[in-house]
Amino acid sequence: MGGLGLIKSLAEKEKQLLERLEAAKKEAEERVKRAEAEAKALLEEAEAKAKALEAQYRERERAETEALLAQYRERAEAEAKAVREKAMARLDEAVALVLKEVLP
Repeated sequence: MGGLGLIKSLAEKEKQLLERLEAAKKEAEERVKRAEAEAKALLEEAEAKAKALEAQYRERERAETEALLAQYRERAEAEAKAVREKAMARLDEAVALVLKEVLP
């Protein structure tokens, strides 16, 4: 009968080990699910931050481009004004010379 008790004891221990193994397996699965959820949340947060940074960069780039264009327009207008003024002065000189030659 001692052998039967030993077999029963070993069967009971094997059952306990299987139960512990199943519990450990479930706990591991739960931890994996939590880790996956955390990773997904972190990824979503990182993607949102990346989109915000990209939008911020694009806005800054747009503003800088706009400022440069305004600066170049201002310079071009100033140069065009100077050219017009110089042309008008020369036109006045040309008209005066023509009038001097034509009128006695």
